[in-house]
Amino acid sequence: MLNSLRIKQTLRLSLVTTTLLCSVAMAEDQQLESVEVWETQVSSSSLNLGSSSIETKQADHLSDLLRDLPGVDVGGTSSINNRIAIRGLEDENLDISIDGAKVSNVNMFHHIGNLLVNPDILKKADVQVGTNSVVNGGLGGAVAFETKDGKDLLQDGKEYGARIQGNYNSNDSLGGSVAAYGKVTDKVDLLLYHHYVDKNEWEDGRGEESFGTDGEVGNTLIKVGYDISDAQRITLSYDKLKDEGDYAPRPDFGKAYNLFATGNYLYPTEYTRETITLKHQVDLGDNLFLQTSIYSNENELQRYEKRDGTTQRVRAVPAGMNPYEGLLDGVVKNYGINTKAQSSIALGSLNNTFTYGGLYDTQTSEVEWSGEQYGENEKAKTGALYVEDAITFSNGFILTPGIRYNNYQYDGVYGEISDSKFTYGLAAEYPLSDTFSLIASATTLYKGVEMVDVLASNRMYVNDNSGLKAETGINKEVGFKYQNKNTLGAKNLGFSFKVFDTRIDDYIITTWTTSTSAEMTNGGTLDIQGFEASFVYDIGALSSLITYAHSNSKFRNTGLSTQREPGDSLSVNLDYAFMKNLSLSWDSLFVMEEERQYIAAQQTKEAYDVHDIAVKWKPSSVKGLTLIAGVDNIFDESYVSHASENRLLSGVSLSDYEPGRNIKLSFSYEF
Repeated sequence: MLNSLRIKQTLRLSLVTTTLLCSVAMAEDQQLESVEVWETQVSSSSLNLGSSSIETKQADHLSDLLRDLPGVDVGGTSSINNRIAIRGLEDENLDISIDGAKVSNVNMFHHIGNLLVNPDILKKADVQVGTNSVVNGGLGGAVAFETKDGKDLLQDGKEYGARIQGNYNSNDSLGGSVAAYGKVTDKVDLLLYHHYVDKNEWEDGRGEESFGTDGEVGNTLIKVGYDISDAQRITLSYDKLKDEGDYAPRPDFGKAYNLFATGNYLYPTEYTRETITLKHQVDLGDNLFLQTSIYSNENELQRYEKRDGTTQRVRAVPAGMNPYEGLLDGVVKNYGINTKAQSSIALGSLNNTFTYGGLYDTQTSEVEWSGEQYGENEKAKTGALYVEDAITFSNGFILTPGIRYNNYQYDGVYGEISDSKFTYGLAAEYPLSDTFSLIASATTLYKGVEMVDVLASNRMYVNDNSGLKAETGINKEVGFKYQNKNTLGAKNLGFSFKVFDTRIDDYIITTWTTSTSAEMTNGGTLDIQGFEASFVYDIGALSSLITYAHSNSKFRNTGLSTQREPGDSLSVNLDYAFMKNLSLSWDSLFVMEEERQYIAAQQTKEAYDVHDIAVKWKPSSVKGLTLIAGVDNIFDESYVSHASENRLLSGVSLSDYEPGRNIKLSFSYEF
């Protein structure tokens, strides 16, 4: 529950900051600046407000980009435990890609996440909240990340350029990046980029120092683009991110449980993603827009597990292997092709916009313990073909039917499973006026049986179960959107609202019968219901976005919720451009208490509110220089994200507390 003192403090600090900034800016030019190329554009279907659904941000963590989107949360405070959750469904139930390369949707390890993404180099993040089109195959939605291109970064009239960037976080890290980009020839452009972060043990809002988070992260991107013609482009990219450090044995669990279960022991860890993508694009306007990506994506986690020599076993292993210490090495590889096209064809008075394409992906997992094979290697092949047609009638009514063919082949611990299924979609949008439209959609769902937890010890002891069923269901949404220009003193005014009802049959759950043995079983039907609303008010210099999201998940046979159930949240985002080169942003997130339980031992998810402020200044006396100062978690709130661990185990809390107050200073210089 929010108290009046906190609200007064928030408003007072905002007023003081605004006054100081105005006095600093009096000598600067009054013309407002446009979006900068080094920032990240974030769009989300849960906002559904056209151009106003794009927010421009600079972030050093995925939560900075995505957490204030309605229906989206990012759990995990460890750098190797980023987990995107959409309406309570984790990333293994989502379609996630980087430059068209499919990211593995198998649990690399149930104590870490599957995502190694550096927000600094992202050009776009497109988030589909809920599966409401046959174009996406996830149970809960999709996230498409796109990295920057060299030619997009060039200033007008220049053939080459460079950028250096550095940042300081009081809680508690240093980092920076260097980039060089330019035109090798008239048709060839190049981007060379490296980003580095040195992070120490940060403190949470209680003043408690974290445990097992000290490490280093490096990301290198090499990208070459070739313009075959004005309409065709091909891009080859190599993207490698390595996160290494002495990390807690269970990075998703809070400090209290790690100390309780394994004491002060840390495991030297290297977690790496290596992605190679060849992307081809054809842009012929309305006639054809085609993108095809051929890719290889590899996640590898190595860690040396050792606690007390011969006195404490660290892992369940077969006879003949050393259970007391060893190098755990797990590799998950994805390789395949992903293609998507769009064409518009007029048939009489009807305009048809066809979206069509397909995906073929092979995913494998291999694990070794001290150089010997650990458990059975697995392979899963996914194939899909889809087409949908947005039919626009003369009165503005848009009807979009779609069909998708899914084929799935699994060969692994559970035996061999072969499956195929058609899924269908139907969406409609009906404009009652130039500014107000009704929207509705229904899309059937399908997801093949996932591979087992790659690095967990249970991969050694799982029984055959070829009768495990794929997950199916339906997602239904209905709502409206309103958008108007130059009204009520606003350059842009918009409001959207939609209610959703998702049913997933044969939802797969993992049940640990002992500390070393777990089985995946079909856990019955899961229902997720709720709504999402957003309001945008833009008067040019001031832009504001307010969102509200409500979610309620329940398994029919138990009445329990999903583990990542987000509940209710309200976000407020304010951006004010004082002048051409000086702007202020304020972000507030209010999350309500959530009492629904995933298991009986789960604690109540406490309410919290977090507020961030940042100032960006581009001094006119130094062209190319950008300075940013800000404070995250201004009031040093002690809180746990509802998408993070928040339960009891052996009577000890697993709560994964978020960082406390953090003063951020950064600079970048482009030349």
